[in-house]
Amino acid sequence: MRVRAIEALSDLLVRYDYTAGLSRANWAWEFARRNPGLRDDAFAGVSRAQARTACHGIRVIRLPEPDLAAEAWGLLKFPNPDRPAFSTDLFWSCQAYPRMLGVHVRDRLPGETDGIFEKGMRLCRTTHLTDAHGREHLCVKGASRALQVRCSGTSLLGTQPVKMEFSVNGLESPGRFIQTLERAHFVFQSPRRVPAWSGRALRYRNALIALDAHDAGMSYRDMATIFHGEHRVGSDWTGASHAMKSAMARLLAKGQRLRDGGYRDLLGACA
Repeated sequence: MRVRAIEALSDLLVRYDYTAGLSRANWAWEFARRNPGLRDDAFAGVSRAQARTACHGIRVIRLPEPDLAAEAWGLLKFPNPDRPAFSTDLFWSCQAYPRMLGVHVRDRLPGETDGIFEKGMRLCRTTHLTDAHGREHLCVKGASRALQVRCSGTSLLGTQPVKMEFSVNGLESPGRFIQTLERAHFVFQSPRRVPAWSGRALRYRNALIALDAHDAGMSYRDMATIFHGEHRVGSDWTGASHAMKSAMARLLAKGQRLRDGGYRDLLGACA
């Protein structure tokens, strides 16, 4: 039984491969959706959102009034906390996520095409939300990533053809703007067969794993086994050094901090 348990622990890493390319806004949701208070509020609330399906399979949602419970967590409405961002409708509020990507919408000129719209419809699933103040937002979901877009200008719900052009508020330099657009295009890409991990993504992933392991009743040693394997843990755990145990404690503390409100720092730092 112990061998099977060890093998099960080592297999846990694969379950988190979907997080390799997440944006910081999606990482914020991964931690926030594990908060017991948010989960309780999400499942206890009664949504007054009005939803329908429009052309091209776009889901259209209208919020007739603010959802104060959701806004307390930085959201316009509660997504399903059991689902990652790319399989639910995730809409952060503009106050919580001030540097989200935007599109300016204008009337389309004769002969013009809208590359953003056409590519999005071909490769992604899209939800359009009108909040209680009449502002329009898009949630564009790819195979393993999601992107929230704030809209300005002409309404996307009109009958005339429109063209969308990217814009980003609050970025300090043209270089940051270009990087933001590059990350936005990740939503159109298929997930890699072998995840490409950045150092930042690995740190968030490991904190998330430590958080989930702790909530499942696992010990620090079990956590270490997930990351390092039984052989290394067995030789290091009983030695004089407590470095590995201390590392697990730090990972758990980071995961708990991000879950319990620190996710807002991710929203403030990203675009």
